[in-house]
Amino acid sequence: MSLTITELDATWQPGVLAFLRRSPYRNAIPLSNVTQLRQRCTVVLAHSHGQVQGVVSHYRDLPFPGLTFAVAFDAALPPLLGALGERVPALRERPLTTVVPEQRARQLARFVGVEASALEYQMVVEPETLRPCAAPGVRRLRHADLPAMRALAAQGGLMAWRPEVLDLGPAFGAFDGEHLLAMATIHFATPDVVEIGNIVTHPEHRRRGLASACASALARACFTLAPRVYLLVLAENTAAFAAYRKLGFWPAERYACMRFRLR
Repeated sequence: MSLTITELDATWQPGVLAFLRRSPYRNAIPLSNVTQLRQRCTVVLAHSHGQVQGVVSHYRDLPFPGLTFAVAFDAALPPLLGALGERVPALRERPLTTVVPEQRARQLARFVGVEASALEYQMVVEPETLRPCAAPGVRRLRHADLPAMRALAAQGGLMAWRPEVLDLGPAFGAFDGEHLLAMATIHFATPDVVEIGNIVTHPEHRRRGLASACASALARACFTLAPRVYLLVLAENTAAFAAYRKLGFWPAERYACMRFRLR
């Protein structure tokens, strides 16, 4: 199949959305990069005979370089990776990170140099399965809380923290007086799906259900924005996995968090 590679523009936006919406959970991150996060992303697509065959994108606001993708067939991936590397040369200079379904990780591994990989679970929840969990002092976070949120993110070692989270959607924190002890925010909120993230508790206040209460309140708020809500958790984090199961999340798909280099 002959492919044409081009950057995403208004002409191709409807086709890309239709392509990605075939599988909203699996394509949640690519969907965010072509909708809510579009202005901070470089997006390249492959098409043939008027049909989108693949998309690859790079979100510039993460604290580490990375990309995500969705392709209709394996052979569409190398030209997309090459085109993205040409448009963002810095992606060729250091290791990249991606979090993708395991099947896509296997696709990617054929064309890049893999340095490390860790198993994660995509855990989803629905309004009917969510089991609310409450704790004293939980409220919606505001911009005035950003300094405390930033400090808690550093104390908890959050990898994907960025201060723009409150511009993207709701977040909830658990307080003891004026002290922020735990929080849960989102990574993005599109009309199709919301990813919950940055779930963290101060190291001195763990195992009190504070982060679970924040995630519970956040999930309820997210269902007013989209019909699908999920989070990602490392398979080795058995305590977090059990806590999310108790809230009504269940593991829908195995993901791989990969570090790799473009060839």
